[in-house]
Amino acid sequence: MWIPMDNIFDLGTPGPSGNENDTYVAKETIYKVNNLLNSGGICKLLDKILLHNLIFPNTAYRFYGFTGYDGRSVMPVLEQDRICEAQPATQIMIDTYMSAIGFTKEDVEGRFTNGDYVVWDLVPRNVLIDADGDVYVVDAEIKRV
Repeated sequence: MWIPMDNIFDLGTPGPSGNENDTYVAKETIYKVNNLLNSGGICKLLDKILLHNLIFPNTAYRFYGFTGYDGRSVMPVLEQDRICEAQPATQIMIDTYMSAIGFTKEDVEGRFTNGDYVVWDLVPRNVLIDADGDVYVVDAEIKRV
């Protein structure tokens, strides 16, 4: 599905944006428009999304469509369930969670491996925790070993 850039604000209210994603917040969904600058291209981005969904299924991404400027750019639009009533997890909470799902902490803060995958950038801005203590990794860098 193609979403004209003029209609991108129909997805939701603009939210926090980073170097690679602009976000749009709806009632139950976060839409992420990825500019592909850091991903190494669409295939690498989609591979990363598949790995994310495998390791962190409670925050799985879904492909929503494409947007961009006609004749100039194409950017994938991903959607993810919105985690309401949550706050950033502490690094100790993140370390404990990753250990519980079989990952070992590496020397760099927020970086973990299980022998098959390396996951990094797991820092409080990318990991949420709710009042029940459930942990949600909403953004991570992942690669196969």
